[in-house]
Amino acid sequence: MGFQHALLEYARNVAGLPNAHHAEYGGEAASALIAPIACAVTGRAPGAAALSGPRMKVSVVAGTRAATIYGHHVIEEEFFCNYGLNPEYQQRLVAGGLSLTGFDERGEVRMAELRDRRFYLATLFLPQLASTESSPHPVVVAFVRASAAFAASRPVASLT
Repeated sequence: MGFQHALLEYARNVAGLPNAHHAEYGGEAASALIAPIACAVTGRAPGAAALSGPRMKVSVVAGTRAATIYGHHVIEEEFFCNYGLNPEYQQRLVAGGLSLTGFDERGEVRMAELRDRRFYLATLFLPQLASTESSPHPVVVAFVRASAAFAASRPVASLT
């Protein structure tokens, strides 16, 4: 739910939508910023892993952090969600400075970024679940690299 809550907080605190809400928590679903989406995980096949979801292609916008991370403009990720950004709010968030940088085949938002931050990349999929020690997910690698670069840029506090 990190992606969903990142969008909620951005809408409420930056894009001028203080009443933005999540349909899962009540309120009118049709007017919710976070609403049911087409790829909802409604059920799992018998014997499927507890955290298994549909794999979908995502188109990544050229010139974005996500495009740099992946090195491709079409990626495939596994989703576990039932809620995402209501398309009625896309332009309002973009006008507020949020970059929508990944879209599924239906045009639904799957990734968002703040380009003026060291590392702000929100995904509706969970890269950490697809990451292993021998094959880390590209988003996880990029986050760790950005964190290490930030740590290296900070002065080391003296212990004396």
